[in-house]
Amino acid sequence: MHGGAPADSGPDKKFAIIGIVGAVLALVGSMVNWVVSGVDGADGGIKGMDGDGVITLIVSIVAALALVGALVTKKAPLYLGGAVLSLVTAVFAVINMADPARLVAAKFVDEEKVSDSVAEKAAEEAVKQLDISAGPGLYMVLIGALLTVIFGVLGFMKSRNSR
Repeated sequence: MHGGAPADSGPDKKFAIIGIVGAVLALVGSMVNWVVSGVDGADGGIKGMDGDGVITLIVSIVAALALVGALVTKKAPLYLGGAVLSLVTAVFAVINMADPARLVAAKFVDEEKVSDSVAEKAAEEAVKQLDISAGPGLYMVLIGALLTVIFGVLGFMKSRNSR
């Protein structure tokens, strides 16, 4: 390897790259099953894109772009922007993990064209009967978002200190 870059720029790049990887993990997790059933013969689950996964997907794309900008420009606020956006993604993941019926209800409203109150009751019943729980997509979103938050903040602090 040849050393063209100053030694100081190494950690900044690592923080941005790991943050980008976290955002991409959250992005992919947004399209994977967020809710799964423990009962045999179930349909395999409900994907994040049937609910809040649309939001986490878009926010993860913007967070990744902010960190790409931070990588290219070395501007500290871009690191912080990516971290804050990913914090929003993490909040959506936690909300959906805590209440798996939320996504089930959203799917009932979309597919069955029922009211919110009917969908919520049906979803609560489904969660009890079908042993519904958080799926792998939610864990991917949460882990990816937390990686981006941590390394976005570290990149921000490192960029500010290196001035």
